[in-house]
Order: sequence, then C-alpha cells, then structure tokens
Amino acid sequence: MHSSFPDATVIAVPMMRRIGVASVSKSRGAPHQPCALDNKRDSFGSRDGEKTDSIRVYARFTAGRIDRVRALSATCPVQTDTEIQDLGAVSVSADDSARWLAALPKQREIDTNTHRRVADDALAALAIHRGDIAHDALVDIARLDTRDENRKHAVFWLAHLRGLKGAQIATSIMFSDPDADIREHAAFSVSQSISPHADTDLIRLGTTDPAAKVRAHAWFSLSQTESAATESAIDAALRNESDSGVREQAIFALSKLPDERATRALIKVAEDKSLAREERKRAVFWLAQSESGAAQTYLEEVLAKVADGAQ
Repeated sequence: MHSSFPDATVIAVPMMRRIGVASVSKSRGAPHQPCALDNKRDSFGSRDGEKTDSIRVYARFTAGRIDRVRALSATCPVQTDTEIQDLGAVSVSADDSARWLAALPKQREIDTNTHRRVADDALAALAIHRGDIAHDALVDIARLDTRDENRKHAVFWLAHLRGLKGAQIATSIMFSDPDADIREHAAFSVSQSISPHADTDLIRLGTTDPAAKVRAHAWFSLSQTESAATESAIDAALRNESDSGVREQAIFALSKLPDERATRALIKVAEDKSLAREERKRAVFWLAQSESGAAQTYLEEVLAKVADGAQ
C-alpha cells in the first residue's frame, strides 16, 4: 500500500546553496518529467535549482512496516506502478511531519527494489523541513545515534541543507567526535556547506587530526572547496606531514582542483627536487590522467628530454 502526507512545509534557508525538491532532472525549458516512485535510480536531488514551499512525503508500507520514503516537490507529477492512497486534506504541521520522519531512522528496513535504507531517505526528507524540531532531531542523530550510517547522513544533511547553523554543528563534529570515520565523513560534509571558514577549518584538520586517514581526507575535502589557499596548504603538508600515505593523498587532492590549477600545482610538485622521488612520480601520474592540454604538453616535453638524454 502507498500513502502520502500532503503538503508538509519545507525549510527555506536564504543562505542555502541549493535545496533538493525532486528526484529527476530536466533540460531548461523542457516540461517537467514525472517523479517515478518505483525508479531504482532516482534519489533525493534537485531539478535545475528549483525551489519549493511545500513537499509531499510518500511512504510505502509492506506488511505493516514502512519500507520506502520519498520526499518530492508538491508540484512534481508522480508516476508509480501501484495505486497511491492519498490521505486527503489532513492538517500536518512541519513539526508533526518532522517528528514522524525523525522516528524512522530507528528502523532497519531496506527497500527491496532500490536496496536503499529507509533511514537514508527519511533523513533527507527531514533535512528540508522548516523549524527547530527538524534541526534538533538531525543534531541528536548526528551526535548520538548508535548506527554510524545514520550519523553520517545526518551530518551531511546538516552541513548541506541547514545553512550556517547546520554547518557549524558539522564542523564541531569534524573536530571533536571520537570516531575517526565520523570525523572523516564530516570533513567532506563541511566542504559542501556554506561555512565561510570551511577552508581554514579543513586545513586545521589536515594538520592536527590524530588519524592519518582523517588528515588525508581533509586535503581531498579542501580541494572540493576550490579555496585559493589549497595549493599553499598542501605544499606545507608535503613538507611537514610524517605519513607517506597522507602525502600521497594530498597530491591526489591537487589533481581534483579545476584543470588549470591542478596542472600548475602538479607540475610544481613534479619539478620540486626537495620532495621524495615517489611523490614527484605520483604528481606525474596524475598529470598523465589529466585531459588538460597544458598537462599533456608538459609530459611531452619531459619525454622529449628523456629521449634526448638517451641518444
């Protein structure tokens, strides 16, 4: 059986980068495509930056248990293989809807069609609800839930959709959580937030966290912010970091910068004879993976020098 909760109010944070309101995409100017509730590939996302003031939460019940939740824009035409039982014009406040969704991550059901956890989509839906109830529920799950996957999803949505307040919570978890896996996940989440200090916070994490894998991921996450400070911070890490694996991942992070910046940074590493030979070779490897014309020109010049030296 399918049922729907009509027109639950969603959050509208002015500083938000984007808000996911539908699960399908369209070309600009093209008519809306239907939101297919049974589609295995569709997930929580956005439609060309579209925003909405209301959503519908669709829940599928099997043997009395919820095994799928979808939050879609109320304006999105819905397509499904089975009949939807609309609950009608019931009055559901944003807080009531948030309380209902916040209870779902306690369940362990998995959608047999998509193999997604019910908790994942419930947390995504919770994240777009306006008000303190939704915010506080996400914070409690992010900090206290006994399942790491629930905590990771809550941290991500706090950072991604809950504005500066959510970004600050994610940043706090990134620095203070005792679980290295959670801190690592929080680093990427912070890189996707609107925090004005995301780059400086990630640099601090990359130089101070006790876990090598967290420091390594901090450099990758920093590259996702495209901060102007990325190259200088990673250059310092290559000279001061004691773990070779972290240094290797820092070079990989340089390769994830926009093409021209990545090429310049990697060439600088490749040419720096004060660095370890393996690190310089790693920079050349990532240059070879690049589609940048400047990277290919540099490699051709290197090969020409090698050929000249062999003659």
